[in-house]
Amino acid sequence: MASSTSTFLLPPGAPGGHTRLIYGAIRDGRLSEAVSRLQGVLRVSPGSRAALSLLAHCYWQQEEYEAAAHTYETLAVRFPEVPEYQLYRAQSLCKAGAFAEAARAAAAVDGFPQAVRQLQCAIKYEAGDLRGCRASLDALPAGDAAATAAAGCLLYKEGQHAAAQAQFGEAAQMVGASPELAYAVAACQYQRRDYGGALASLADIVETGVRQHPELGIGTQTQGMEARSVGNSAKLKATALVEAFNLRAAVELQLGNAAGAAAALSDMPPRQEQELDPVTLHNQALVALAGGTGGGPAARQAGLAKLLHLLAHPPFPPELACNLLSLCCRPGADADAAAGLGGAEERAAVAERLLEGHAAVVAASVPPGLLPLYEACLARVRQGPGAAAAKLDALAGQHIEGLRKRVKAVQDARWAGDHSAAAAGLEEYEAALEAYVPVLMSLAQLHWEAGAFGRAQEVLQQSAEFCSDHPTWRLNLAHALVAQEDGFRLGEAAELYQSLVTHFAGPPGVAGGSGGDALGGSLLDVPPAALANLCVCHVVGSQNEVAEELLRRLEDEVGAAGGSTGGSEGAPGGVPPHLSLTNLAIGTLYCAKGNFEFGITRVMRALEPLSAHLDAPRWHAASLALLCLLDQAAKHMLVLKDALAADLLAFLEDVEAVGRGVPALPALGSSGGEQRQQTICGQARTLRAQLLRMTD
Repeated sequence: MASSTSTFLLPPGAPGGHTRLIYGAIRDGRLSEAVSRLQGVLRVSPGSRAALSLLAHCYWQQEEYEAAAHTYETLAVRFPEVPEYQLYRAQSLCKAGAFAEAARAAAAVDGFPQAVRQLQCAIKYEAGDLRGCRASLDALPAGDAAATAAAGCLLYKEGQHAAAQAQFGEAAQMVGASPELAYAVAACQYQRRDYGGALASLADIVETGVRQHPELGIGTQTQGMEARSVGNSAKLKATALVEAFNLRAAVELQLGNAAGAAAALSDMPPRQEQELDPVTLHNQALVALAGGTGGGPAARQAGLAKLLHLLAHPPFPPELACNLLSLCCRPGADADAAAGLGGAEERAAVAERLLEGHAAVVAASVPPGLLPLYEACLARVRQGPGAAAAKLDALAGQHIEGLRKRVKAVQDARWAGDHSAAAAGLEEYEAALEAYVPVLMSLAQLHWEAGAFGRAQEVLQQSAEFCSDHPTWRLNLAHALVAQEDGFRLGEAAELYQSLVTHFAGPPGVAGGSGGDALGGSLLDVPPAALANLCVCHVVGSQNEVAEELLRRLEDEVGAAGGSTGGSEGAPGGVPPHLSLTNLAIGTLYCAKGNFEFGITRVMRALEPLSAHLDAPRWHAASLALLCLLDQAAKHMLVLKDALAADLLAFLEDVEAVGRGVPALPALGSSGGEQRQQTICGQARTLRAQLLRMTD
């Protein structure tokens, strides 16, 4: 909005020095102070055009659009000879969401035909009238940068992200470097899953901001420096830095790098909590829920509370409802560990409140194809697995039918030589496949949790026609094969796990895999469970040298990363979990085979350093191996060597110290009351006491 403020002086009756103080406050972004002083001036001179105009400008910059619209209405009535105030009022009403009133106000504006047509286009766009927006857009002159950018926005909202990106790029060529247009291009790249391109575009925005605006304090919070809030100034908004860092965090979360997402949000120019916009608050909550902040269950609970607070205090990002429902519908143990949402009943209650109490929000923001999936997950809790399986079966059939239609459309376009239609159809097919995969995995999960691993395998293999190249499908099919503990199936599983290693990290000695998302070509890009189980498959298949080579390669990459490369949900503080989980899997396997000396040594190594790797699931697996060792020693079925016993005592003592106050999964045979009180420290102390009694 173009609002002239520099040509106005406050009335002579204003208190001395107010002009300088008010303009200084506006210049420095201290808008609340400027508003307070201007309100004081208006109490002295209620009709001051200068004070009213500056006040409306401040309201606009503070995103208090209703107040801005009211103030511009006062100006338009008092000073009808200045038609700009009518235009500014209509713009403010549009921003405030009063679309019908904004349309009437825009129609009443005298003059400024180009600006009015652009505003009418924006009103229809924001109101969701895409057809009307297209008609208004066609009335704008060709070759106009604003019209070209508006066309990109419309294409983006219609889901045509490649075409939208081209429009934004064309607009950028017309006007030169523009942070807003660079961000729009990055958003299109994100939607197209071109995460490397998105990160590159965002890096350009950040580098420009650092170079041109060092006063915004980019990165000072990450470096631990004391930083003063820069507020929500017009300067900050013009840089698109807040949007860029939020999108970078979203990319990192998509890549499984929760620690990197936390760093992106921390690099943002510093603002106070009450100054943060809803998108930033939403993303902070998601990062905390993903474990990126390393704060454990307390941080996850705080993240969930932040999402629920946003839900109760609109406006909030449209993704909020979908993300909350996704968290509520995660499988039990995963949801409890990753989101701090409680048990299945509590999660179902949160989801039902969202679906029933915010039906309009859900309908507007949750993709229609996801709602049946969420309903099936709720049916699993309320009606049992059978009802959920029936819903998921029916839903999977609908997805399969849609996929077949899209395959045929792509084939027809190729036979007709229509390469553009074939490319667009392929993009639609890939989007449809991504929508189908969660349905398929949810159906397989039901059989997995029932212990029917063979049936889970069958369900997954029935979709091989469409999913055989999808990493998630390969990973879960391999898990189902491993769970059946069959030598022949282990060989199949090893092939699938190896294909994932090649996809994400490339073959040994080659940097970069074949996957589009494999930006670094590292084993740390491979799902940790895939590496751990691949090593187990090699060991069981007597391919110890192959397993050792993979372990050496993994150790080298973890060492090269300094142990701090952005990990995943299972990596507190950003330490990669890959080597830890692989050592834990191999150690547990050797313990099961009776080779406790080697196995327990691997298990202890898996949790080092304890500050990074000691969490409830890994401690649970390690403690089971220790219990098995103590059981065998108590039955005199093995001799516990003094050196190993001493190492174990020292290890358990360290676990006691680090695990103080850290909740543990319940020990076998414990009662409900005991489960609520158990900590890793307490369990380690019990094991150490038992070991001391046996060695005395």
